[in-house]
Amino acid sequence: MPRRGKSKKPPVWTGDAYVRLPLPSGVPVPMCFCGDPCKVDVSVEEDTYRQRYWMCANYAFDSTPRQIRIGLLTPPPLCDFEQWIDTEIKEEDKRYMEICKKWEAERVERVEKRRQEEAAEKERQEEQQRRLTAERKEEKERKLERARRAKVALEENPDALRKGKWPRCTQ
Repeated sequence: MPRRGKSKKPPVWTGDAYVRLPLPSGVPVPMCFCGDPCKVDVSVEEDTYRQRYWMCANYAFDSTPRQIRIGLLTPPPLCDFEQWIDTEIKEEDKRYMEICKKWEAERVERVEKRRQEEAAEKERQEEQQRRLTAERKEEKERKLERARRAKVALEENPDALRKGKWPRCTQ
């Protein structure tokens, strides 16, 4: 039996779907369409990267796996309030996005180069397989032709079998 105040189960932490961001100084908190005060969020999209905006506090776009596991899912409300606080992207964020685009372009280039190399290797292997198949077919045709010539020669001269190096039978 556990002691008083001690539980064997780990505590389950509950909280909001979003970590609250600090409010900009001197900016009043607007109310969203559903009547609740808004919260601050940061954009992760390319054209508005790291710009802050007000959004409905009840709305959650993507839930984390932990929120799904412990049942903190809230259905999105009909309110889709969004009001931008920052109107321009900071210079360091612009540079970061340029670096990210460059890295992505390099990654795509590497992937495309690898695909081309794999396609060339596959084509080379297929060509080698076709060559081997053609060589086998030619060898088979040569053997068949040799057998046909031997058969024709045997039909022309039935004693040809006895003219070999070793006699087929001894008398």
